[in-house]
Amino acid sequence: MSGRLFKSALVLSGGSARALSHLGVLEVIQRRKMEVDLIVGSSMGALIGGLFAYYRDPARIIARLGGVFKSDLFIRTSSVIAAEEHPQLGPDGFFNRFIWLFRKGVYYTHTMIRKEMVPEGLYEEIIAALVPDIFIEDLPIPFACVAMDLLTGDEIIISKGPLRRAIAASSAIPGLFPVVEIDGRPLVDGGWVDNVPVAPAIALGAHFVIAVDATLEISGMAEYPQSAIEIVFRCNEITRVVLTRHRKSLADVLVSPQIGQLFWADFKSMDRCIEIGRNAFEKAIPEIVRKKAIRRALTINGLLHPARISGWRHPFSIF
Repeated sequence: MSGRLFKSALVLSGGSARALSHLGVLEVIQRRKMEVDLIVGSSMGALIGGLFAYYRDPARIIARLGGVFKSDLFIRTSSVIAAEEHPQLGPDGFFNRFIWLFRKGVYYTHTMIRKEMVPEGLYEEIIAALVPDIFIEDLPIPFACVAMDLLTGDEIIISKGPLRRAIAASSAIPGLFPVVEIDGRPLVDGGWVDNVPVAPAIALGAHFVIAVDATLEISGMAEYPQSAIEIVFRCNEITRVVLTRHRKSLADVLVSPQIGQLFWADFKSMDRCIEIGRNAFEKAIPEIVRKKAIRRALTINGLLHPARISGWRHPFSIF
């Protein structure tokens, strides 16, 4: 963390392509020279947050992402999961993709018997193309990301070690990307257990937390389910949304870019998502200024921590 006693954290959610709206948020933060002492991300938010912790420049991140999205490597990766048509989407659109696969009979082929759809080597290539080879401890801005232990269900906060490995674990969508092992733990996408990791940011020392949630609420889900499997997956999505509501409730300020329906892998919509994120964060600036002053007073400018509800606990492991 920085040398400041009072510390502010930026928390970035998952959300697949919708999480590109975080880039618009970061543009405003940079332009207004806002204090960020810690970044905590989950899934796509971990990728964008980690890149900002390294570059500290949204323009460089946009250029890097744009280059990778147009590369042969990314096209090869996308072709593994490409669909001829896009189904209606839920919070991340992933379960709805599975519904479509069921309808197409893919579950009866050898591709669904494997542990992942995207081979490990290809996943490592795409992560290497996106993320610098650096240790988290050496980043200019302190950073941490969330992953889930597939064996125990524990929420794991990764705050040290290779950045690439950490982001690969936090972004490893179950069934799509391979499980990533760190310190003997089989880790997958952090969004399954904590999609807006506010509590980890507080546990890591933040007094004031701004959270950005790029996912859809229940009202934005697909149309009413018409089959048994659709009901199962919709209930699963609702569970995740409700869990996220609890997780993000500890934030001092919550920013929710209203992107609406968007295919989960529609990275071509980056410019639109960035603009929506930028506008949403600009509107939140007065609230951020006001609530930051309140939190600064409650913590006696950082002398008290975490200055939250009595008995507050964090049910996760940090390493």
